[in-house]
Amino acid sequence: MIEFNRRKSENISFHENEVKLAKTAMDKLRTTIEFFYYLMEYRDKESFTMIMISAENLLLKVPLKKWKRQSDVLIEIDPVLNVYVIISQSTDSEGGKRFAEILLSNIDMNGGEGTYCVETDITSTEHAIQEIIFKMVEKYITIKQEEKSNKVHVAYMNEEDIPKEEEISYFSDI
Repeated sequence: MIEFNRRKSENISFHENEVKLAKTAMDKLRTTIEFFYYLMEYRDKESFTMIMISAENLLLKVPLKKWKRQSDVLIEIDPVLNVYVIISQSTDSEGGKRFAEILLSNIDMNGGEGTYCVETDITSTEHAIQEIIFKMVEKYITIKQEEKSNKVHVAYMNEEDIPKEEEISYFSDI
């Protein structure tokens, strides 16, 4: 596992590989999210959920293809770091968290370790696409820095949605 230490979590500095991860995520997710924004605006489609996930000791590409629904979109962000995003259409926050917990459980049962997972719920087109992607990537980088693995972490789009204590789902409760 590649580790990068920052002096403080508030430090604006990010390691070069973290910046490259954010750029790659932007490049690979932007057009797909633009399409879902179009559907939300002009076709009255419901919300969607995004799950960013990685694991050690288990290549995720093949199992994620098996575990996702046909309406879910799997996007490979970084095959070397084993980072993927699943976009689940017509899925609310609770459904997204539940699906992420199932993924964590399946990864664990198949020998995966050090699984990092961030879920976010997109309910409107009020946020810029880059804001959605960057918030998700920043949360992912933070939980990796803090070694908060094997839990579903939520990247909230609005400050007022953040609970007083960070809401974390544990897959062992399934």
